[in-house]
Amino acid sequence: MSLACAVIMSGCTAAGSVENLLTPPKLTEEQNAIYREMINSVGQGVKLRYPKSGEYRSAFVLQNIDDEPGTEALVFYESSNVQTGEGALRLKILDKENGKWQAVYDLACAGNEVDSISFATLGNSECTDIIICYTMLNQTEKAFSVIKYNEKTPERLYSSGYSQIKVCDLNRDGQQELLAVTTDKISHTSGAMLFTDGENGFEKLSETQLYGGGGDYIRLTEGKLNEDVTAMFLDYSSGNGQSGTDVLYCYGNQLFCPDSVGSNPAAGIISRLVNDYTAEIYCTDIDGDGFIEIPSTVPLPGYETRTLPEQLCAVQWYTVSNDRFSAEHYSYFSGKYRFALLFPNRWRGVVSAIPNIADNEIVFVSYNEEKGLKADETTELMRIRSVNKDDAEAMKAAGSFKIIGESDDTLFCIIESGSYKTSGLALTESELENSFIVL
Repeated sequence: MSLACAVIMSGCTAAGSVENLLTPPKLTEEQNAIYREMINSVGQGVKLRYPKSGEYRSAFVLQNIDDEPGTEALVFYESSNVQTGEGALRLKILDKENGKWQAVYDLACAGNEVDSISFATLGNSECTDIIICYTMLNQTEKAFSVIKYNEKTPERLYSSGYSQIKVCDLNRDGQQELLAVTTDKISHTSGAMLFTDGENGFEKLSETQLYGGGGDYIRLTEGKLNEDVTAMFLDYSSGNGQSGTDVLYCYGNQLFCPDSVGSNPAAGIISRLVNDYTAEIYCTDIDGDGFIEIPSTVPLPGYETRTLPEQLCAVQWYTVSNDRFSAEHYSYFSGKYRFALLFPNRWRGVVSAIPNIADNEIVFVSYNEEKGLKADETTELMRIRSVNKDDAEAMKAAGSFKIIGESDDTLFCIIESGSYKTSGLALTESELENSFIVL
């Protein structure tokens, strides 16, 4: 699960009664009791801070974080009363004793804003680990801390910068681990670390190099490569219209990332072009077989010599087998019209596509170097038209076409040429049914 930022909820300023302070939102009776104890402990001038994403969005997080019965309260705040040199963002931990909330510890946070807070039981530990993710002052860097609370004292087990983080069972041992992906913008390197907690305490099980360089890891997808291998698929952006994917899985407790780019990242097979024709594409189960495929772009026939902004690309979908990337599907992929068409082998290298924006169509044509890239009665095979269901005129025109798919707001129609139906390139009904995919 990727940790994407949500809309920042505004903080609140302490002034006057609690009801006036937080209206809206209105505090519950228990939250009022917690807040009053905070004021007794910290003093006035408190600004509550809210996690921006994740399951817990309240400034008051109630959770049992120790081995004693009952819940503790964790409250993020800023105070005008902190000492010079101390971090402005603080975490107050309160415990309930004899039915009353008591402030027991105040902790300086490892960031400037709270992105999320979550809880996990890692490894064979019976204790709850607190995982807090932060954004830094420049809003582009992130950090996380793992904290254990024991005998009314929090212990910071680990802190580091990160790009993506996830609790998962990547090594399939039946226990949860913490996976952290890091990026160093200065050295243009990236890596992944796997942590556990148990008999030896909180420890790093493994780490490995990734191949995204100094790129930004923007999406993390958990899925399967095959029946036996669970993997993390890490989509990254390298900037300048280039993207890629790293695949991460385990041998026992050892993390492994197959090299998708070779010695020259610019020439890597698992890389993608993003331009006006090709939207950002992420790894997905494109063929519906239950396993994740990894996208890479390659110019369609006739577009190879055009500049990068002018290239219309096919998407080559890969899987990983025996630690090597292997091609599985070759397709046209339309982010604009939200459909994909898997090409049969006989189309490879001899069929291309031409956008017809005026009619919301993609025209598929036969191609050879002598004729070049054009759509006429000698080259056109078929058109796939996207029809907005709210467009009455377009829907009326679509009545004469063959409908091959639909989404909530769009119909997809195919318009076949006469020569296409008699050529060796024509798709059979079953081929079309299995190759056309609504995104």
